[in-house]
Amino acid sequence: MKRRSIVMKLFLITSGLFIVTFLLFFLGQSLFLERFYINKKINNVQNAFETFVTSYEKSNQSPDALRKLQQIFYERTNAQIVLLDRNGVVRDKSYYDMVVQDATTGQTFQIPLNNVLTADAYSAFMRLQAEAGADVLVQGIRKGTMVIPIFIQTNTNTWTNESVVDSLRFFGIKLADLGSLPSSQSLLVTVRGTITQLHLPTKTDVQFANNVDMLIQGIQHWELSVRFGESDPSELTTYLMEDDNGVKNQIFVKPIMHNGQATEFAFAMTSLQPVNEAMGVLKSYYLYALLIAFAVIILLSFYYSKIISKPLLEMSEVTRKMAGFDFSEKLAATSNDEIGSLSESINTLSVNLKDRIDKLRVANEKLKQDVERERQLERTRKEFISGVSHELKTPLSVIRSFAEGIQDGVGQNTDYYTEVILEEVEKIDTLIVDMLELAKLESGTYKLDMTAFPIGALLRQVYSRLLFGAEEKELQVQLEIDDSLLVEANRNRVDQVIVNLLSNAIRYAPAGQQLIVSAAADGHLVKISIWNSGEPIPLESLDKIWDRFYRIDASRSRHTGGTGLGLSIVKNILELHGAPYGVENKNGGVEFYFFLRQAEI
Repeated sequence: MKRRSIVMKLFLITSGLFIVTFLLFFLGQSLFLERFYINKKINNVQNAFETFVTSYEKSNQSPDALRKLQQIFYERTNAQIVLLDRNGVVRDKSYYDMVVQDATTGQTFQIPLNNVLTADAYSAFMRLQAEAGADVLVQGIRKGTMVIPIFIQTNTNTWTNESVVDSLRFFGIKLADLGSLPSSQSLLVTVRGTITQLHLPTKTDVQFANNVDMLIQGIQHWELSVRFGESDPSELTTYLMEDDNGVKNQIFVKPIMHNGQATEFAFAMTSLQPVNEAMGVLKSYYLYALLIAFAVIILLSFYYSKIISKPLLEMSEVTRKMAGFDFSEKLAATSNDEIGSLSESINTLSVNLKDRIDKLRVANEKLKQDVERERQLERTRKEFISGVSHELKTPLSVIRSFAEGIQDGVGQNTDYYTEVILEEVEKIDTLIVDMLELAKLESGTYKLDMTAFPIGALLRQVYSRLLFGAEEKELQVQLEIDDSLLVEANRNRVDQVIVNLLSNAIRYAPAGQQLIVSAAADGHLVKISIWNSGEPIPLESLDKIWDRFYRIDASRSRHTGGTGLGLSIVKNILELHGAPYGVENKNGGVEFYFFLRQAEI
């Protein structure tokens, strides 16, 4: 199964969470914000309204105090508030009314106009062309000597208070039914008479704001609800009204108490239209916001996924290399959070693992060397025993034969037999010494002490020791030596090498032939060579002559005086020095050579 990238996983999870959160937020606003906002606004206005009533009750109830409290209320709620007197007439700095004397009874009735002379009502009322002394018919709701007008008719025109009519319809009452109610509930009264007084506002005094019209309608609606017992005039009353445009308005009514009695009534109204408009705008806005938010969410999620996953991917790469024993990479711990702490822990783990593995590698290498050394010792022991057994077999046989001959009295010349026996014993002694020397060199435990010495002087000393053999064979010896050369090596072991090589050269060189010993600089090395004339070494034997007990043919057998271990000893000494060496058939003879490191002067 194909594994999904952690970047993609984080991207999908983050994008999904953001989108789901955004959609839930959007649905929450669409379903609950409007209701929440309305309740919040109503509660704020209601609290401010009750504060207004309480403050007004505690004031001197002067016009200045009223205006100040109304201003505070408006600043807090952006809503209108008015006061009604006990007759339900709006309290204002100017009082507008009309006084009519009934032609039948002669009784005088006051017709208040503060509640009705608003924007549209004022224009319609002016068409009545009412004036003092004119005949008039007024039909309305009676409150003692006050009549709240529903119809006013003059000889010119008729005016209807539509707000009262609408309120009556709200309660399911037809205007024609008002006069047929029982006397205890009779509301409608008709007054026919003459206008005795008329106090009207000018156009500049008229309240043109539509919200005031709605407030006055709310007042009339409340008055009717009190009449029909649906509202308690002594308690705070709230209700919702809707105007002709479908805009909802919340109405608040509460009595102003003075000496335990309600002397006035406070009315406040707040429009809920801004809420509806705001919600409509929000819904339209969210269509665009959703597209923008979706794009931003994709970008932020991708960026966030990269930020979170980048150190994790780096950790994965570093730990993958650590699994392959590559501890070269380190994590950059740039943060102080859990990821930074984890990066530091991985770095510490990498350092500790590398240290432990290096120690294990060293220990393992040492163990391998120890095992190899043990194997080498075992091989050396086996080869030593095998070589000794083979090489001692012949001289021991000779010694036994000659000893038995002496014992049996064979021949009269016992000195000859004794001489042969002593010669073979000497050969056995030389063989054993060489075998022990070779075993020590091959053990892997032998260490060389290096010193700087002149190689030319050593060559001349060795030649002087072997001069008798060269003179005995009348060899023509040439010493081509640079006496200024210094080498860094173990002098005793190099002496042993030169003795073996020079002895072999003297031994195998034909009598009266040439022998050349040379030492010359070769870069940072010094080449030492010993050449002797004579038969060349067969090619197949050039690499084998360094093996122990290897002999080329019968001419190079024990009759020449060697043990077959000299070149093997030379090889081991030179390998301990790390010195290159070799043998070549060259210029009608054989050249043995080796290189030593030149010492600094």
